Amino acid sequence: MKGKFHCVGKENNMSKPLIQYITSDSGDWAVLRVKTDEAETEYSGHSIGFFVWLEVMRDYLNCDIDMKCISDEDMENENY
Repeated sequence: MKGKFHCVGKENNMSKPLIQYITSDSGDWAVLRVKTDEAETEYSGHSIGFFVWLEVMRDYLNCDIDMKCISDEDMENENY
């Protein structure tokens, strides 16, 4: 997958979100918490997948996300 990330400023006057990433000493559990002026959202589990990170970037940082799937051969040849 290829991702292009373009983050632009929020169109309103809301302060920027606080993103917290918390792990245990063993690394067995992780928490991703996003706090805004209006709400707090939390994701937790044995790992935080990259789709969750992309969702946070899209929904809270107003980023445009562009993803695509390419062949293994193109990936090996860096044709992305």
